[in-house]
Amino acid sequence: MAVDPSTVGVFNQALAFLGGEQLSSVEAPWEKSALGILCVNNFPAVLDLALEAHDWSFARGREDLAEKPETRPRRGYGRRYALPGECLRPVELTGGRPYVLEGNDLLTDAAPAELHFIRRVEDPRAWPPSFRTALAWGLAAVLATAKMNDPQKQQVCFQHYNLALSEAMARDNNMQQPAEEPTDWERARFGWPGLRPGPGPAILKS
Repeated sequence: MAVDPSTVGVFNQALAFLGGEQLSSVEAPWEKSALGILCVNNFPAVLDLALEAHDWSFARGREDLAEKPETRPRRGYGRRYALPGECLRPVELTGGRPYVLEGNDLLTDAAPAELHFIRRVEDPRAWPPSFRTALAWGLAAVLATAKMNDPQKQQVCFQHYNLALSEAMARDNNMQQPAEEPTDWERARFGWPGLRPGPGPAILKS
């Protein structure tokens, strides 16, 4: 993982949560900083776990999959496609077609196959502030044992991480206004084949 200088801010926020030292310079080579190396080595796993936990709007991707030869088709899944290189977690195929994963391949009977997925987003400029805070707590939890050997501090940091991640998920959901599936009655009555507009944003009244 290439470290963007802005990511160092997340590192320092994590260290601040632990009440410890800070990385003083983002210009210095990471090889010369044991603390920097510790942060760099542990941060990718923290980032991937946080990205996998939710269908983040900033991490969504969509791509037409490249088909590969299928020499051993499974029942109901006669086509094999390569997953996109930046795919961290598949979400769904367009049209809701069923699929299964096999290694780095996706098996389905859909042709063509357009996949909606969660991308690995390493650019800190794409992370909302609430997501950055969750990442900092997640890294702090790891560093609590990797740097301080303090399981109790780690447990506290994990609790803060879960709370921060839940808040980030709620904020992300609140920014969305997806269409809703029509009910069976609406389909029968109006013949709607697709989606209907979702409700507008709620208005709080005093």
